[in-house]
Amino acid sequence: MNINTIILIGAVYLIATMIQRICGFGMGIVAIMILPYFTGSHAHTAAYTNILSAVSASILTFRFRDKVQWRIIFPLFCGSFLATFCTVRFLKDASFTVMEKILGFVLLLLSIYFLFLKGKIRVEPRPRNGLLCGACGGFLNGLFGAGGPPVVIYLLGATESHAVYLATIQGYFAVNNVYATFIRLLNGQITPDMLRGLMGALPGMALGMLLGDKIAPHLPDRTILKGIYLLMAISGLSMIL
Repeated sequence: MNINTIILIGAVYLIATMIQRICGFGMGIVAIMILPYFTGSHAHTAAYTNILSAVSASILTFRFRDKVQWRIIFPLFCGSFLATFCTVRFLKDASFTVMEKILGFVLLLLSIYFLFLKGKIRVEPRPRNGLLCGACGGFLNGLFGAGGPPVVIYLLGATESHAVYLATIQGYFAVNNVYATFIRLLNGQITPDMLRGLMGALPGMALGMLLGDKIAPHLPDRTILKGIYLLMAISGLSMIL
């Protein structure tokens, strides 16, 4: 991996982290739309996102540890761990073309949800629903490092306050991304050459968080979000076609 690629990885995660800080949008989805075309690997992009999310979520989980409801997210872990294990193994042998088509469908479905259905779908906080949402999140996390949306839908209906929701979802992300990183390591997706990209990704994430904190109060997050959702739809269609 050359220095230009490392710088590019840093720039992508700077933008992705900044957008997440401003809008609450998934860092992994932004990264997976861009990086694979420069690194040549969906697995590497997913691994970077898992590692960065594990670091940032662990810090926030420790900070808000008294509000994390571990009982609520246990069913999510059960579904996610199994789905992540299976999809990471599939990703190891999947071709770039196959992954591009799958990603296209995923981006298109997510854009439709965010544009038209967000806030209109509520999931009953039952163990079987948690298992199903966790499995869907594990599928997306294993393939693309972007397993947040199904978990968000479940936890919004399972937590009693915004503060508890934020703390609990960070607890989920912390544990789940550590697990996903370990599974990728066992499957040979984390290599010394791939790890060089963290020299760009980690500083990019840190700078993105700082910039996001400063500019978040001054930007119209809804307008930015709609633009991103439309970009997701266009990107998804272009990948499918």
